[in-house]
Amino acid sequence: MISEFIRSELETLRRAQLIREPRVIERLRGPYVTIGGRERLSFCSNDYLGLAQDPRLAAAAAKAAAEFGWGSGSARTMSGTTRWHAALEDAIAGFKRLPAALVFPSGYMANLALVTTLADRETTILSDELNHASLIDACRLSGARIEIYPHRDVAAVQRLLRNEGRRTFILTDTVFSMDGDLAPLEELRALGSDLVVDDVHGLGVFGPEGRGAVDLPIQSGNLAKAAGGVGGFVAGSHDLIELIRSRGRSFLFTTAPPPAVCAAGIEALALIRNAEDRRKRLWENIRILGARSPIHTVVLGSNERALEASRTLFDRGFFVPAIRPPSVAPGSARLRITVTAMHEREHVEALVEALRTV
Repeated sequence: MISEFIRSELETLRRAQLIREPRVIERLRGPYVTIGGRERLSFCSNDYLGLAQDPRLAAAAAKAAAEFGWGSGSARTMSGTTRWHAALEDAIAGFKRLPAALVFPSGYMANLALVTTLADRETTILSDELNHASLIDACRLSGARIEIYPHRDVAAVQRLLRNEGRRTFILTDTVFSMDGDLAPLEELRALGSDLVVDDVHGLGVFGPEGRGAVDLPIQSGNLAKAAGGVGGFVAGSHDLIELIRSRGRSFLFTTAPPPAVCAAGIEALALIRNAEDRRKRLWENIRILGARSPIHTVVLGSNERALEASRTLFDRGFFVPAIRPPSVAPGSARLRITVTAMHEREHVEALVEALRTV
């Protein structure tokens, strides 16, 4: 029976300390969160530039909501495309300096549409072993032959390309979400194969005006990290976008994001272009942490050690949840630490000192 299966699976998860019980955030105040009436410094947000709390995003969303209401009411191909959706796609294309873009309710859905549209049973995808779950699931759904190469191993990719006679492309994150390291994009590009990238953690942080860690012709991203909102996108040629718009199942068979979300996204992209002061503060904090991106990890191995370290840090005033499988490989449970432009120097230094003792 299904109920017995559920109970059995839950018990397995409990024994492995893999039950998820997210803490409820009662209040936000800059880099601080209030949980259970206790204010703590948060070091786990992807709001790298602090835009999620910027009143200009809320004002832009309120304006669109007053005009169109909240929900979009339909899929994009029916009555779900408003002028705000079209304007956001134009803004993303302009921001990324690519011909066109297509907006989705989430980055996960954007990746599903992108990969399953580009790949079929006649395709080989060379995929980094630490790619995000959305890319992994998209590969599985595509029906393509998947060759998983060791993390950031360009030589391995080159060997795989020599053996391929089929239509092939390389698929990788630009900034890896659980390790914070960067893909060797220039080396991969030099191999001569098509390169498809997911730049969700690069937007707003890297590149001129925060345009991202990459300037490739096929890329996905989202507005849920440095852009401080929600929603995903694919950017590329007009032909690419037309094909995904006509074939991408996660675009065709879902309700469009609210117009208010799109209006906030447009405002966020405009703010990112002129956020040099925020980016400067962010990179100062990254350097204090000794990281390569806003993401820094402390691998502890067992689930028990990671959970205990997280609890100890919370008692000392820091909110850093433990990351466990399936988010990371078994035996590599960790603390995933993120810094933002909202953190002061002394905040990051205090965390570093706490990590030394914990």
